[in-house]
Amino acid sequence: MEQLQTLPVQPSDVRYLELYKEYSRLMKEGHKKTYVLQYLSDEYNVDERTIYRVVKKFSTEVDM
Repeated sequence: MEQLQTLPVQPSDVRYLELYKEYSRLMKEGHKKTYVLQYLSDEYNVDERTIYRVVKKFSTEVDM
């Protein structure tokens, strides 16, 4: 439980898992970041700043 408290991701962030998976897929396919952000913003009805926060959170490595 103590380790869970130190994680940068909260349980409520689970709603962004598909967004992050799609972001990763589109970036691996070689799409430009601005296109990916605009597409996901429209697709998931969130602003680009939210996408930046989600990507930063979900990209963090966790030591266990």
